[in-house]
Amino acid sequence: MPILSPKDVMTRVRTLAERSGAAQAETYLEVVHFTEVRVRQREVELVRQSAIQGMGLRVFADRRMGFMYTTDLRSNVLDEIVNRTIVLAGQASPRDENKISEDTSPAALDLDINDDTVLTKGPADLTALARSAEENAFAQDNRVHQTLDARCGVQTNEVHFSNTYIPYLTYRSSACWLSVTAVASVGDQKRTGTFSDRKRIFADLETPERVGRKAATRAVARLGAAAIPSAKMPVIFETEAAGSFLQGLFGAFSGTQVLEQRSFLAGKHGATIASPLVTIVDDATMRRGLGSRPFDGEGVQSRRSVLVDGGVLQHFMQTTVSARRMGVGATGNAARSYDTLPAVGPSNFYIERGDHRLEDLVESTPRGFLVTGLAGFGIDVVSGEFSQQVEGTLIEGGKLTKPVEGVTIGGKLQDMLMGIDGVAGDLEFRSNVSSPSIRFKELTVGGG
Repeated sequence: MPILSPKDVMTRVRTLAERSGAAQAETYLEVVHFTEVRVRQREVELVRQSAIQGMGLRVFADRRMGFMYTTDLRSNVLDEIVNRTIVLAGQASPRDENKISEDTSPAALDLDINDDTVLTKGPADLTALARSAEENAFAQDNRVHQTLDARCGVQTNEVHFSNTYIPYLTYRSSACWLSVTAVASVGDQKRTGTFSDRKRIFADLETPERVGRKAATRAVARLGAAAIPSAKMPVIFETEAAGSFLQGLFGAFSGTQVLEQRSFLAGKHGATIASPLVTIVDDATMRRGLGSRPFDGEGVQSRRSVLVDGGVLQHFMQTTVSARRMGVGATGNAARSYDTLPAVGPSNFYIERGDHRLEDLVESTPRGFLVTGLAGFGIDVVSGEFSQQVEGTLIEGGKLTKPVEGVTIGGKLQDMLMGIDGVAGDLEFRSNVSSPSIRFKELTVGGG
């Protein structure tokens, strides 16, 4: 029996679904190859490799939707999946928004998100990089003689898409990463520090020297950390901490959550919700962006959306379903895998860089707190409350003085966003959610 190509598989399944009673049908096929090496104390602790191919099918009929997926692409299994999905649709509740996007094939975009050399990197290559990063952590400071691990990995993705209006779309993407978590110790005291980088193109990845040495520097900087008395003060979130804050804030910009009144931004479209220094963007068209793609999980054209422009809320992120319910256009933010339904997700989600250096923000803060790490989950986008345990460095007289841990920062998200009085220019894209360093005029720091 001849082996069918992904395009042939999808065309066969979609055509069969439409002939079997589906008014509309959509197929989403994904092929993923993954390799990661984990090194600890100069020894290879783990090598992981996987390859998976799976396809999801959505069918629509009489305002009802059915969904199933499979990793078995034999013809008899695919026929059974079609039949079962049609049955599931018949058992679902009818909803007016249950229909696929009627967008036609999106325009081609030159995103440069695939690096064929990633496929040539085997466990031996990744092990060498992980070991080098770990050795550089050891070499940076004699108080670092242990790591939790050093990791290096690569992944390739193929996405194949087809629906009733779009015969066939496809794209390939790659990712690679390198990270170290170093452990610094003095006497009985131990503290960890992590630095990681992730890129689309292997040649863009940070060197093992910088990754290892940065992780060690962070671990050493935390030695002697202690709580400080509770106070209200200016607080600067360093770039990675600011990115984590923005990640937690993402759900508030979801059209689905707004419709369901599960976002503190519901009802505030067109209103000022942040400082005029704040512009928040979701851009799926960024060259080499970790969240870039030519189309989303529903075949909708990728685009750049300015969600907050100079503090004013302009847009929410949408899937086709949420956009129909809200009476607006889809934004190309349907995220999915072959085994999940489309849901609102970020592409490259970030706060635009400002004009200051981080050093300028510190020097202009008489007494404050520089946050370098957040622990756990502290953002409630429904109530708009923020309370999270953090770590960092105390600022006294415009200078970084002593390391701090065991404190909690709290406030209302609306007040926090309105109170941003400084945005640095140190934006780096080592994740698909990123931010420059930002300063909040005053927050409550709860310590010892």
